[in-house]
Amino acid sequence: MINRNLILFIILILSSVHLLEIFGFEPCDLCLKQRWPWYISLVLAIIPNFIFHHRNNVFLLLISLLLFLGAIFAGWHAGIEWGLWDGPQTCTAQISNYSSNLIEKLQSSSFAPQCNQASFRILGLSLAGYNFIISFVGSIMIFKYTRKIL
Repeated sequence: MINRNLILFIILILSSVHLLEIFGFEPCDLCLKQRWPWYISLVLAIIPNFIFHHRNNVFLLLISLLLFLGAIFAGWHAGIEWGLWDGPQTCTAQISNYSSNLIEKLQSSSFAPQCNQASFRILGLSLAGYNFIISFVGSIMIFKYTRKIL
């Protein structure tokens, strides 16, 4: 039963971030990388339904570990957004070659959102902050459930 609920929960999380993209909130590089644990967790939650039929303790432990690592990554990203520490250099848009025709250069360049600026905040928290909370709490809940059934 937990696998179905877990699958639906992960699909809800992933759908919500993709829906935000449809509404125009473009994710930064770190935001996209924060989705990896969720995609992998979705696959790990689906596998026992087709292969191992209810022998999913190992998969649940892996999902718990992935979400815990995802929480650490999301917390790091939230710290970058709050200015607690610097982010990687890949998160800043830079124009290194100033040509004589600056307008053409600016029009041809695609600017990715910077990782140190949240697209928006809800009740003071960015999506990275919410991802930290959801990933951490989800990791703990799955771990507790798995320990109970072992």
